[in-house]
Amino acid sequence: MDCWTLLQLPEDADERTIKRTYARLLKSCRPDEDAEGFQRLREAYEEALSEARWRVDNQDEDRVEAPVAEAAYGNLSDLAELMDVRPLSPAPFEAPAPNPAQALLSGLSVDNLDERWAQARQQGCADAFQALLLLHCFDAPGERSAIASWAVQHLEWLTPWQQVAMTPWQYEALTSELLQDYRRTLQELLEQKAEREFITRLTHYNNQPWLRVFDLQQQWQRIVLHLLHDTQWSVPLFERVCQAFGWDDQKGVYPEPAWIWRQLVSRCEQESFYANLLDKAQDKRRNSADALAARLLLTPMSATQQKRLTDTFGENDWQACKHLAETLTWRYPQLLERLPHKQLFFWRKFVPRPIYTQVFIRLWAVFALGFGLSIAHDKPDNLNLMSLVIFMLMAFVPAAIGFRVTQLWAGMSSTYRVPDLWLSQYLIPKRINPNEYWLVIRHGVPQAIMLVACGLMLGVLGALTYAGMVLIHLLHKKRIGSMSPAFAEGYPWLNGLHWAFWSPLQAVFLVVMVALIVAAQHYLPSFPWTHFDLPKR
Repeated sequence: MDCWTLLQLPEDADERTIKRTYARLLKSCRPDEDAEGFQRLREAYEEALSEARWRVDNQDEDRVEAPVAEAAYGNLSDLAELMDVRPLSPAPFEAPAPNPAQALLSGLSVDNLDERWAQARQQGCADAFQALLLLHCFDAPGERSAIASWAVQHLEWLTPWQQVAMTPWQYEALTSELLQDYRRTLQELLEQKAEREFITRLTHYNNQPWLRVFDLQQQWQRIVLHLLHDTQWSVPLFERVCQAFGWDDQKGVYPEPAWIWRQLVSRCEQESFYANLLDKAQDKRRNSADALAARLLLTPMSATQQKRLTDTFGENDWQACKHLAETLTWRYPQLLERLPHKQLFFWRKFVPRPIYTQVFIRLWAVFALGFGLSIAHDKPDNLNLMSLVIFMLMAFVPAAIGFRVTQLWAGMSSTYRVPDLWLSQYLIPKRINPNEYWLVIRHGVPQAIMLVACGLMLGVLGALTYAGMVLIHLLHKKRIGSMSPAFAEGYPWLNGLHWAFWSPLQAVFLVVMVALIVAAQHYLPSFPWTHFDLPKR
């Protein structure tokens, strides 16, 4: 590209015009913003200035040589004519012909662009009009986007077939302006939830010839990709956008950067999953396990409504609740903000809690220990191995009674589950009961009965021992070891007393309290630390 094309000047431009044009172009091509463009502009300016000065110097030499030759070789009449000093009348001034293209730019606006372009074609100044229109884009930055949008549709600007000469800087400025304007328009449509208009406008942009150029097409796809990453949309809209650009994750055709594309695909899967859950939760005709689980976790309900729904749940329904809660927690954690319950395992408080065999084993251990210490104090002479075995067997009777009473109480207390939950929330600290597993009525009453039973067997120290073991179990979460599921299933009787359920502090506390009870029985038999003296009649 020669210097005159870069400066957008004719080849006969004078020095003054060159300097004025250079000063104007320099405002839009600063060296700190576009060093390469400024260097090209400077070289073109110096080359054009040198050529203009050379042209002026040659014209001056021609003017000097012509009179000298005529004076040397002309006749006397010519010499007399040259020496005629009569006053000369000035030649009449002829005003320059007006530039029709420049006149068409006067009062130009976006509304009359079609009219002015038609006039320029009629007057035969279409090329000059385009060149001046390009300069007007940079002289009036506020109108640049609107003019460029019109020009790419009617004048084929920014395509290989454009008729106007552009510098690389002008080309980059116009493409960036248009792409950002398109992005703002699409973003406004997404914010207004106008997804149908969004697809219509996106299709219109994609069909423009200048956006079919490969580099610009790639840049446009990246802009739309970032726009989708920063805004909210529905799954059908994302699918329509993929169709518009030909994106297909199965075929490996997707835009860059790949990490944003992966996030959008995951987000699309998440939205599809959530829409499916909402459909299940809102359809009251569905009574499958996954539909009931979705209704429980996604529908805002009171505790009474939740209990009424879960009263009909079976094992499959509870398993569906567990699966759905785990899926939402680990695979789609972003959906937690949309759910009515931040704690997805809240439903566990409504799960029926059968009394397992472990409860009977622990009751037997408590009664066996209590009877053993009582007998060792009351009848130390009759204490032998056989008597210990007999009394351990005798402990099965109260353990069986307590086990049956506990089963009956579990069924009765489920009727009062809602007030029991309300009391538990206010009476039990959240740190001790984070999942609302422990209930005041359900667990408090049996524990109180056992506390009284321990007091009757071993007095105050016995009651303190049982209370301390329960508190340590609640407050200290560390356990001595672990137990394999195979062992738990194969040895259910040992499961109840396995050390995996014991805190190290419980073991130490139990040894200390048993030693204290034995010491109190031996050294302070008359003081009611380990027994209650019933009043005699």
